[in-house]
Amino acid sequence: MFLRIVLGIIGSICMLLGLIGLALPLMPGFVFFGIGILCLAGAEPRLGRFMSKQPRIGLFMQRIENSSGSDFIQRCKVALAASVEVFVGRRSQK
Repeated sequence: MFLRIVLGIIGSICMLLGLIGLALPLMPGFVFFGIGILCLAGAEPRLGRFMSKQPRIGLFMQRIENSSGSDFIQRCKVALAASVEVFVGRRSQK
């Protein structure tokens, strides 16, 4: 229960930072949106199921889950590429 509350708070803060990042050119908002999506999906299972049904966000979540066996650097690269793909709308090069 405590972990779900913490994930909800972190997810909300990251979504807020993502919105700020849309207005500030020096701050990458899409990275914070990606972190916020993952945290909020972990905090509330119903919200996670809803987000996984969305075309772009579901693809983002699926790519993150598929990279779970990789090392940390590779997972960061996958998360960044998936974030760009979701919020810019272009397919990244593999």
